[in-house]
Amino acid sequence: MNPHGGRGRWAVVLLSAPVALWLFSDTIHHYVPTDAATGSLRFSYWGSIDDKHMWDEIITRFESSEPQWRIQAEWLPLYGYATKLDQQFVAEEAPDIILFQDEPFPSRASEQFTILDDFLAGDSGARRMFEDCWPTARTSFMHNGSLRGLPIMGGNVLVFLNLDAFDRAARARGEAIELPANHWTLDDFVSLAVKLTVDLDGDGRTDQFGFMQPQWVYYLPFIWSHGATLLDESLTRWTFTGPEAIASLSMFADLRHRWRVTPLPSEYAGQNFDTAFLSGRVAMCMNGPWFEQFLMQTGLKLRHCVAPIPRGPGGSATRVTWDGLCIYDKSSPGKKEAAWRFLKSALSDSAQSSIADRLRAVPARMSAAERFVRAGGGQGSPAAKFVEAMNTGRMQPITEQWETMSRPIARHVTSLLFDGPARRTPEQVVEALRTDVDIQRCFGK
Repeated sequence: MNPHGGRGRWAVVLLSAPVALWLFSDTIHHYVPTDAATGSLRFSYWGSIDDKHMWDEIITRFESSEPQWRIQAEWLPLYGYATKLDQQFVAEEAPDIILFQDEPFPSRASEQFTILDDFLAGDSGARRMFEDCWPTARTSFMHNGSLRGLPIMGGNVLVFLNLDAFDRAARARGEAIELPANHWTLDDFVSLAVKLTVDLDGDGRTDQFGFMQPQWVYYLPFIWSHGATLLDESLTRWTFTGPEAIASLSMFADLRHRWRVTPLPSEYAGQNFDTAFLSGRVAMCMNGPWFEQFLMQTGLKLRHCVAPIPRGPGGSATRVTWDGLCIYDKSSPGKKEAAWRFLKSALSDSAQSSIADRLRAVPARMSAAERFVRAGGGQGSPAAKFVEAMNTGRMQPITEQWETMSRPIARHVTSLLFDGPARRTPEQVVEALRTDVDIQRCFGK
């Protein structure tokens, strides 16, 4: 007889219970419904353990001010979050309050999220807080002229610099390598990436690369710097054509094939983009304030900085994105009223301070920016640079067709990096995008 058999079976049961609860939660909610009288609101969000602690604080404050209500938090990883929500939308059992990203928002807004115009119009305190939000934040959850979500936090992307990598390259080359100036250009960027790409041990192989090749959406600011755009201002017509578009993709391809300043996937095997930067395998990368939260817990805490987007013929502008809270449109009227008060509490001074203190993201309200900068080290710190860049931030062209548009862009742009006959030229990629079936269906020829 196995003396531990009973204990092992109980362990399996205990471990299986939360998994089963997550898998069948929609069925449970369907057959055992909760209504407004129970005083319970379901709230779904994604994130790290730090995000959970942050939301726990916000939830506790709300429950303290409204003891008749309890928040049932449903915390999930980002990967799989959208799939789970889509299943809940189909089952008409989505949470009452939903943390949502601005990219997929337009395609879900009309059918799933409550219009908040009347709530905002009748609440002077909420209007004051909403008017304090960054301009891009105020427009990020508008849909067909109506507000369907409140922005809570977000961020932009800048160029991260590993100062240890700068020192290694300087020693290898026997010359000082200066940090970029605030108004550096695309040519300055390429020159610096070349200097930072070095063979440290003299074996003929590159040990440190100047730049990590970004995914296309993180490269979008460079596309803007070249003067190219994806869509017109109405977001209905495809505009990524002509010499500006070709020049932006030429630079993307030249980083890999001509200047060889970005590693092949095989050259950072076993590492992801973040750890390649952390280990010094690459000296520069594109990332947002969420990366700052991670770096502050590593050996690079005092050995990194950020630089603005390099300036080109189209100027310099960073890409801004926002996360917001939405109210499920099929919730009961009583729950919608309570959910609105929770949304408002997430824009309060205390909640925005909780976001700022963790460097998780740039708070949606401009008045919380100073606290975010202070948490990140004060003036001159990366946190200060992210706040400063908000003044030149641009929303990426988010439409109801965003997901349909993003897939062919990623597929065609990636073909620039291939070796051999599968590799396309920038001209071929621009033409392939212009004639892509999905692009034409969404935005015309």
